[in-house]
Amino acid sequence: MRYLLMASTILLMYSCENSSKDVSTYFGGEIVNPNSPYVVLFKNDEVVDSVMLDDNNRFLLELKNVDEGLYHFEHMPEMQYVFIEKGDSILFRLNTLDFDESLIFSGKGAEKNNFMIDMFLVNEDEEKLIYDFYDLEAEDFVRKMDSLKQMKLELYDNLVLNFDLSEDAKNIAKAGIDYPHYDAKEIYPYIHRNKLHHDEVERLPEHFYAYRNNLNYNDERLSYFGPYVNYLNMYLNNVTYATCTELCVDEKPVSKRTLHFYLHKLKLVDSTIKVKEIRDILFRNAAFSYLRKDHNALNNEQFIALYEKFSPDNKYGEEINYVFSAIKKLQRGKPIPKVQLVKVSGQITNTETLVKGATVYYFWSLNQKNHMTHINKKVKVLEQKYPEYTFVGININEDHEKWVGILERMGLDTARQFRSKSFEEIREKLVIEGLNKVVIVNPDGTIVNAFGNINEANFMDNVKSL
Repeated sequence: MRYLLMASTILLMYSCENSSKDVSTYFGGEIVNPNSPYVVLFKNDEVVDSVMLDDNNRFLLELKNVDEGLYHFEHMPEMQYVFIEKGDSILFRLNTLDFDESLIFSGKGAEKNNFMIDMFLVNEDEEKLIYDFYDLEAEDFVRKMDSLKQMKLELYDNLVLNFDLSEDAKNIAKAGIDYPHYDAKEIYPYIHRNKLHHDEVERLPEHFYAYRNNLNYNDERLSYFGPYVNYLNMYLNNVTYATCTELCVDEKPVSKRTLHFYLHKLKLVDSTIKVKEIRDILFRNAAFSYLRKDHNALNNEQFIALYEKFSPDNKYGEEINYVFSAIKKLQRGKPIPKVQLVKVSGQITNTETLVKGATVYYFWSLNQKNHMTHINKKVKVLEQKYPEYTFVGININEDHEKWVGILERMGLDTARQFRSKSFEEIREKLVIEGLNKVVIVNPDGTIVNAFGNINEANFMDNVKSL
């Protein structure tokens, strides 16, 4: 902390000496127990600068011609927001063992950023409480939620009263209160239905969504602010669901009509969102959400055609098309993509050469201990029940010694255990979005099902259909 106070004093003196010149803007900090040697600063999703920590785990950046607004900094694997304006001298200190909770800002511009992180932590703390609120009927839920929001607004009013904040700073500070609150209201009818085991979403009081009338769905200043984008995405899902339920006649519930739902959502994004940055993000979100759910090649073609019509120059287009292409290569009857794997000996092999008979690939991570134990126990049961099939475990980590140690401790058959040489390669080629995924392959190496889930009730049927 002494370092931060000293640095703040130096920056203040420097600013006073150069008051007649261009105003300098600084961003720096100290990281206790760093995870990596670097801190990377982003504006929107573009890298502004990457800086190495010094011998004392500190850094300081001078930002020239600063583009005022919302930034975020990353110290892998963590990130957090920072709002920077011209003339700010913002310093922070944090401990990676408690990244968000230990983060504190000092210097000119600190107040708005300390308020932002405080609201982030308050919202996190409220999540379990709000989940319990979803049991309540709508009127009671609204009262409880509005009470929580009012307490935060009082803190906001105190911030505005005591500090001279710009309108943009006020906007981002209040957005950190508003949009998590509105997001919880958008989610309410669906969690309420699920928790109470109702078949249908309940009809809500007319005023339940009254706040929608006063929101800006095209606030460019918030284009890359997570709570704002999350709210917009949930709002669009909600309106799409309500519209389809009311206007589209079909025997299946909307939640089961994946392609139909997402085609409607694309149209709603197009008609509602006008700011290109926000459009790109929301079209990307829709595309990835859809492609994770529906792996039918013909359906995918129809979805991508409409997506490209509405967002032909999407900045994430290459990423979306890569996933689309990868899914096409994982259709039934296609050969399993060649992905490099590492044996316990360190020798390199690949998914093609491993197939000696009917094979089921499953995935696990050293970092998810409960899942690691659960899935390998489940596979042992399946191996006994279906000895004619080879169950191949693929670990997604790249720490070879730690992986080998875990194999020995768990007593796993090392002849059927491999790790990915590159997690990015295996994630992209096999479209791994969750570790419950399984890929089932015929003896000739062609795919039976590349999108199975080992926890699904029909997983055994998929195995028996080999």
